[in-house]
Amino acid sequence: MSVIRHLSFFKNLRKSVNFLDSFILVLSLKLKRREISLPVLKRKVYIRRKTKDTETFEEIFNHNIYNLKLPINPETIIDAGANVGFATLFFKLKYPNAKIALVEIESENVKMIEKNLKGLNDIKIYHKGLFNKKGFFKVEDPFNASNSFVIKEVAAGEPYDIESTTVDEIMAENNFQTVDILKIDIEGAEKDLFEKDYENWLPKVKIVMVETHDRMVPRCAFTVMNAMDKYNFMLYTTAEGTMFYYNMNLIKL
Repeated sequence: MSVIRHLSFFKNLRKSVNFLDSFILVLSLKLKRREISLPVLKRKVYIRRKTKDTETFEEIFNHNIYNLKLPINPETIIDAGANVGFATLFFKLKYPNAKIALVEIESENVKMIEKNLKGLNDIKIYHKGLFNKKGFFKVEDPFNASNSFVIKEVAAGEPYDIESTTVDEIMAENNFQTVDILKIDIEGAEKDLFEKDYENWLPKVKIVMVETHDRMVPRCAFTVMNAMDKYNFMLYTTAEGTMFYYNMNLIKL
């Protein structure tokens, strides 16, 4: 990083992290440390080498893709495509009283979630894929990257890596009457999620933060927008490829 980039990163970190821990994070990332101790937050952040972890961390805490001034104080959050837990860490720092359900398909990423979020309350981790129905899936890595795993459905009785869960199931298991934030970054599976069987849960979601992956699965964005249009969602803004939708039936601006 250049000096200017370091200063910019530090300034952006300060939007969600205290002064000392922000300084330590910038320095530690420059030195490519894999374990970063944050004395004020009293926790550690783990970043693997030869992965997309640093890129993902910077996307969330430097580019601040989820740091939008919201019209509500979120209490219930689903983080689908949680990767190594950085988005949930951000949400917990900004909304400490929120209850969060995380969904991640890849086993090594799940291990990192457990390390990065250790000690945080009201967190539930699902090592499953978010889908529009219950099913069985193989996990694939078509881009040889730690943040672009995809799922492929297999028939009953065939070898599989994970099962799926649904938004309805997560809401029921966590006693969520509504979902204040549904964050979705699931590498193309959003097309299936918004293609059918969303009629029960989608009207109960206040804010959707979704990254669509038309380069991987054609017509993702169209499918998402078509479902949103049926329930009076407004496309509020976009940031780094993530679209923010507000449910105008549940939110007053």
